[in-house]
Amino acid sequence: MNISSAALALLIAFGLSCSPGHADPGDFKAMPGLWKTVTHIVKQGQPGQPTIRWHCEAEDMDPWIAFADISVPNMSCQRSDQHRSSTALAWIVTCPGATPINGKGRVDFDSPEHYTASVTLQDRGEVLHIEGSRHAACTSPSD
Repeated sequence: MNISSAALALLIAFGLSCSPGHADPGDFKAMPGLWKTVTHIVKQGQPGQPTIRWHCEAEDMDPWIAFADISVPNMSCQRSDQHRSSTALAWIVTCPGATPINGKGRVDFDSPEHYTASVTLQDRGEVLHIEGSRHAACTSPSD
């Protein structure tokens, strides 16, 4: 399994293990539709090869699942202290282990059709950088 596949597997596993925030999904200002997400694992300040993922989001999407389904590569971390506004999601990252590591994650929408996201860890700086853009309406539930 290459780094991109491992990172994607971690993103999915982390998203499934997190509890969503408690706000109404309708107040979040992201548009439903077909989204392209480009993820870069950042090492020593340099972004790695991109991983591209396409996904459809419905009107009643939960933004914590749709846009903050982010995990730290090669680490088992937990998300807590989640905060949300109409254009941003933010949380604390805690990675247990022999030397526990803490950090933070954030998703910021500059428009209803575009966002950037990142995860930053203490003593490591940014470890993930993500950019998402909406491209079209979804044509069926299987998109």
